[in-house]
Amino acid sequence: MDYLGLIFFLLAALYLVAYFVEIPIFYEGNPKTRFLIEKLGKKGYKILLLVFAIIFIVLAFIFK
Repeated sequence: MDYLGLIFFLLAALYLVAYFVEIPIFYEGNPKTRFLIEKLGKKGYKILLLVFAIIFIVLAFIFK
């Protein structure tokens, strides 16, 4: 189960990087991401990234 916590922590780190640094690879490369940005707006999408990061951090601490 230690590996599961590490995976969740790495996913949280990835989502936090996407939240703080607007790298085009996170936004332009995926048609699903473009669809979410169209529906939620840029601010709503960034909040969604932050929520996912928080959820993955909590899961990482649960499974550590």
